[in-house]
Amino acid sequence: MAPHCTRPHAWPRSICACLRPLGILLLVLGACAAPPRAAHAATSAPPPREIAVYVYHRPPFFTVTPEGQGGPLVEMTLLALERAGLKPRLVTSTFTEILAIFRADAPFACAPGVYRTPEREAFARFIGPLYVPLPPVIVVRRTDAGLAASARSLDSLLAGGLRVVLGDGYWYGGWLAQALERTGTSPTRTRDENARMLRSIVDGTHDISFMSHEEAAHLLRTHPDLGASLTLRPVPGNPDGEPRYLMLAKGVDAATAARIDAALRELVETPRYRELVRSLRHE
Repeated sequence: MAPHCTRPHAWPRSICACLRPLGILLLVLGACAAPPRAAHAATSAPPPREIAVYVYHRPPFFTVTPEGQGGPLVEMTLLALERAGLKPRLVTSTFTEILAIFRADAPFACAPGVYRTPEREAFARFIGPLYVPLPPVIVVRRTDAGLAASARSLDSLLAGGLRVVLGDGYWYGGWLAQALERTGTSPTRTRDENARMLRSIVDGTHDISFMSHEEAAHLLRTHPDLGASLTLRPVPGNPDGEPRYLMLAKGVDAATAARIDAALRELVETPRYRELVRSLRHE
């Protein structure tokens, strides 16, 4: 005879009917009290801090056109800032205005491709270098190219009475500043943009100027009238190109500056950075 099986005790139907809505209510309340973890993390993350990037027109390093700002050193800067967790905002200005802004105030801002000098270190900090240029060159009329090439030294070239023209407010390197002082040479300083400055050599107002190789080659290549009349010659003594840094305003705190510096060191090892360097050197 099969053993007798007893059925489990069953709740009365009236009690089950009352408990069912209560269970649904508890489930709803639990869902409202505990939002998804991913959504909570997304709302708590602060947006990246915006940093102003001051840019002026000096091709091929940086360009300002009606279409916008650009150039290899600008792209390098944007890539480094984004790696550092910042949001860059491009601002068009002139170089003299940029120096005045950084000197008078302490904005949360930077400027790419600036030469580092003791005077500028008084109101800004420098990260990098952002880019190390090719050795500088002399820009001279083709008819005077032999004179420039035959100079035994930079001092002897400057002492020969050649009229030198340079951009106003720009630093060309300690090698030139020291040679100008040693020889007592007083160059003409102009605020004309560089193509116009070089035309003063073409028309005979001045005789020579000094430039980074990249910039001078770009101007002679893109302005046929300059390329037909002017040529480039090495500077006697072959001084090295002075590094161009990322200049940070004093409003950029030390911790942020350290993040940018680390990001830039990572950037220089990337294929994109090497492509930008080759584009500047027209390789």
